[in-house]
Amino acid sequence: MTSRKRNITLSDIAESLGVSKATVSLAINNDSRVAAQTRRRVLAKIEELGYVYNRGAAGLSTGRSNTVGLAVHDITNPYFAEVCAECEAVLSQSNTMLFLCNIRESLHYQAQFIRTLIEHRADGLILSPVNATDQEALSPVFSNNLPTVLIARHIDGAALDFVGDNGVMSITRGTAHLIDLGHRHIAWFGGGQDTSVSRNRFAGFLQAMAAHGLEIRPDCVIHCESSTRGGEEAADYVLGLPNPPTGIVCFSDIVALGVLSCLRRKGLEPGRDMAVIGCDDIDESNRGYVQLTTMRIKKGEIGRKAAELLMRRINNPQAPTLHIHLESELIVRESCGAHLQR
Repeated sequence: MTSRKRNITLSDIAESLGVSKATVSLAINNDSRVAAQTRRRVLAKIEELGYVYNRGAAGLSTGRSNTVGLAVHDITNPYFAEVCAECEAVLSQSNTMLFLCNIRESLHYQAQFIRTLIEHRADGLILSPVNATDQEALSPVFSNNLPTVLIARHIDGAALDFVGDNGVMSITRGTAHLIDLGHRHIAWFGGGQDTSVSRNRFAGFLQAMAAHGLEIRPDCVIHCESSTRGGEEAADYVLGLPNPPTGIVCFSDIVALGVLSCLRRKGLEPGRDMAVIGCDDIDESNRGYVQLTTMRIKKGEIGRKAAELLMRRINNPQAPTLHIHLESELIVRESCGAHLQR
């Protein structure tokens, strides 16, 4: 009968290197009090002996699990790819593991993930909340003092740190660009949800149109699904109107890509037959066959700032709440028709 092999312990690592258990533990946690050469020796010996660090046991003494959760409402949206990557890059520098969850615009999945993080003693949460999230939905966060940073969507009245774009300013500038190009009949294709992002971006459209004294026709304000299908269906509708708009401002690049698809299916050329502008500047918006004019949101910086705010909140729970709204940049490409006016 084969005997079970004994697990390698911290003491084994320490004894083999002639250092203390405390030194090994500090080296594993990337503590600055351990010299770089010593840490390399510890890590090499761990690899050699196949030691697996028991973070659960360590957390009992340190009060930290070195794990945080990141929950987004739609992981298929390319917007979040860059946000998540930068979050992970920052957190990894502090030896913190990131667990990602796609909560699929579901209050149930959101609540389940938060409960799981609390049960596993996670150090914190970065959250892009689902539609209809309010303070009551996040009561477990507050009652368990789980450090939390909101991204993209904020929640009115919630005393939580937040990082996102300035949605009002982004769409105001984008709409004003079409107006400057001579468009007076402009449609809005919105996010179709009651979220801070949808409200703020729509407010930006209204603000720009009002500032220029332009009429907003109810039949050209479409609160469509935030998807390519939503954009395509909305474009189908307005193109069938007796007096269709000459320009369309879209809630996001995803919606705008659906509009471009519809235009080309109907034999129309974006920028020549219909001016289109999006928001976010995802990678797909700058393909050779797309060339979408858009408002560039600093997605990577949102991810970095969110991770930094979370570590600040973990290390100092009493720190004042911060709301960071990052400015966007107008990226002019062919879909708005500006190239035809050169």
